[in-house]
Amino acid sequence: MAVTRLFFKLPDNTGTDTAYTIDLARALSLHHRRLIRQKQLFTVYGGIYQDSHDTSLEIATAPHYWVTKRAINRGFKAWRKQLSDAMSNQAELDSSNPLRTGKYSDFKIHLDSFSVANYLTPVDAEGTPLPSGEWDYSTVTMPRPDMESNGLYVQFPSDQFDMKICGVHTSTGSANNGDLNYSRVGLIESWLDSRPLLNSNTDAPDNNPETATDPLTLMFYTGDSDEDQKVVDAINNENDVPPYDIDLLYGASGGSGNARDLQMQCIVSTDNGQSGNSLAQSVPGFQALCGLVRVVVKGDNQGSSYLILDVESNGVSF
Repeated sequence: MAVTRLFFKLPDNTGTDTAYTIDLARALSLHHRRLIRQKQLFTVYGGIYQDSHDTSLEIATAPHYWVTKRAINRGFKAWRKQLSDAMSNQAELDSSNPLRTGKYSDFKIHLDSFSVANYLTPVDAEGTPLPSGEWDYSTVTMPRPDMESNGLYVQFPSDQFDMKICGVHTSTGSANNGDLNYSRVGLIESWLDSRPLLNSNTDAPDNNPETATDPLTLMFYTGDSDEDQKVVDAINNENDVPPYDIDLLYGASGGSGNARDLQMQCIVSTDNGQSGNSLAQSVPGFQALCGLVRVVVKGDNQGSSYLILDVESNGVSF
């Protein structure tokens, strides 16, 4: 176990709830001066939240369950394949000038649409941000087919966008007009759109005639055929569908809010009813897929709000 202590200074905030995003892969890369790849599961063992005002801190991450991992892996494979195809095509066109990715090329995605502007980076003991280099989030390109307009086919340029884990796609324009442009594509929503959905009309389970002679079914045989049939009907009809919504996924339900679709990890409060007293509260441990963490400050924090996180330096690939 190798633990890195990261120190974050939260910007001043007056009277409103303000959301920030921490990219632990980037923070660890700045601290250790080497590339820490983002597509890993990062473990935070705990931390400290300190504030001189009566505030609370909410920490949330992408939902940690199998769909999220599968959606991220699907996005990763698509990104890697597009790079590979482009480099292969370039080699065929000009073998003397092969196309290569940057030395520090890495698959980097956002948490959601709210994580674009307010990223927090670690600071030193005096509150000065650690020296930062290039950290560009992965851009993918989607060609768009020609659209017919007044009997003529109009060619639209390819669309380019970044990827995010949670939330519905964000875009401008209309697909019908051919001017649809994505700014962020949600990986969980994209994964759901790629999956066939069960049809409840055709996928209903068939009655099994063997149920009537099954020993466990006959254990409580009363001799009343109507009562026996009710038991059989219950066996055949109950729990025919999953215990979760087939059409909606945790992490891609849409709607507004800086914590929508995220999984709450903890809430830490420094409210003691006496404004002006500097308080420190412990932060419990949690895990964050791709190291992306949403931090929401509720209340007034004016110049003296800090967050310390003890992070496992080595993430776990998935």
